[in-house]
Amino acid sequence: MKKIILIIGFVCFQSFFAQNIMDLDLKNVELQGMRPAKINKEMKDIGITQIPFVTDNPDVISKIEEKEVGSSIKKLYAFIYNNGERGDGGVIINEFKTKGNLDDYLAKTFEQSNYRILVKDLFFIRIWSDYSLHVEGKETSEDHLNKLEKYYTKLGAKRIQLKPDESIITEVADSVAK
Repeated sequence: MKKIILIIGFVCFQSFFAQNIMDLDLKNVELQGMRPAKINKEMKDIGITQIPFVTDNPDVISKIEEKEVGSSIKKLYAFIYNNGERGDGGVIINEFKTKGNLDDYLAKTFEQSNYRILVKDLFFIRIWSDYSLHVEGKETSEDHLNKLEKYYTKLGAKRIQLKPDESIITEVADSVAK
C-alpha cells in the first residue's frame, strides 16, 4: 500500500512540475498595430500551417532554425504577428533536448536591438518586433518587446543578456574610419 501511494505521489509530482511548451503559449497579448499573421505560401512551404504553430518535426524545425541547431531542438513553438506591411513580431520558443544544447546555442547567439532572449528551464524564448511605426500615442517596437518580455517574465522566464556581435561593430567602425 505504501508503494502504491508513493508511486501515485511521484507521478502527481512529476506531472505538476513537468514543463510543456504550450505552458508558454502566447495568450491575450495584444500588440497595437499588429494581427496574428495569415499563413502565406512561404510559411506553408516551411511547414507552418497555423498560428500559433507547434512542431516536433526535425525537418520543419531545421527549415526555421539553422540546420546544425535543429537536431538539438525537441520542439518549436511560434506565434507570429504582422501589420500587413513589412513589420512583424512575435515569439519563437525552442525546447532544447538538453541543458548543454541550450548553453551551446546561447554561446553562439548575439544580442540584437529588435529582439530579446529569455530562458526558462530548457526553453529558449526569442521575442522580436520589427514594428517601426513611431507615431505619437502609438506603440513602438520597444513597447511591443516590453509587453512580451513582461508576459514571459510572469511565466517564470528570465531575460538573458547576450554578447554583442563584434563583427557588426568592426564593420561599422571600419566604414566610419574610411
